Amino acid sequence: MRTRRVAVGAATVVVLLAAWEALVRARHLPEFVLPAPSQVASSAWRLAPLLAHHTATTAVEALAGLAVGTLAGWLLAVLVAVLPVLGDIAHPVVLLSQTLPTVVLAPLLILWAGFGPGPKVLLVALTVFFPVLVSTSAALRAVDAEHADMVAGLGGTWWHRLWLVRLPASLPAALGGLRIAATYAVGAAVVSEYLDGDSGLGVFIQRSRKAYAVDQVFAGIALVVLLSGVVVLAVVLASRLATPWQRASSPS
Repeated sequence: MRTRRVAVGAATVVVLLAAWEALVRARHLPEFVLPAPSQVASSAWRLAPLLAHHTATTAVEALAGLAVGTLAGWLLAVLVAVLPVLGDIAHPVVLLSQTLPTVVLAPLLILWAGFGPGPKVLLVALTVFFPVLVSTSAALRAVDAEHADMVAGLGGTWWHRLWLVRLPASLPAALGGLRIAATYAVGAAVVSEYLDGDSGLGVFIQRSRKAYAVDQVFAGIALVVLLSGVVVLAVVLASRLATPWQRASSPS
């Protein structure tokens, strides 16, 4: 079943690329309007060393921000589960932070944190923080109270109930939130590079756009999509390793 899904997805991509190539060739569209996939691939091959450098910068920013945002979201979710009053205090602040677009926060973060990777990592962290917090908090609240009460009846403390029951039971749903957050990480890093940066795929795409090198813009976009896919795949694989009981019970 899983192999079939991968095969169908790969075949769909190949068909779409072939249709794109055929359309450009048949309509004789100029390269500055819509380059063919073969032209994009040729430009990517020609600029491979430069693209590798920019991709590495974006990957580091995205992964660092994903790690920071995930850790912060998980820690706050656990604190809210232990101290519900903290959730009442943090809830409006967290919601308010999500109403501010990245382009509004970026100038302030640059002023406060200076230039360099720091503000970009922080922007990615702020982007992924909310879905991780929401999914983990909901998962902790949804844990069956009977199991926690059983541990308490056996003399367990609140720490035992949290560590032995609530955290393991909420882990699959919390990791689901992490998978959602992973889809945002690379995009947030690219957007932050649009606003400030001297390296990264966002910088490469901006420079290519200003030079009207549309084939290079498409090459940068393709790498953003590929890098996002790799990050999400890595998170999915890590989630399966962290919850082997889910993998054993799911159909192949």
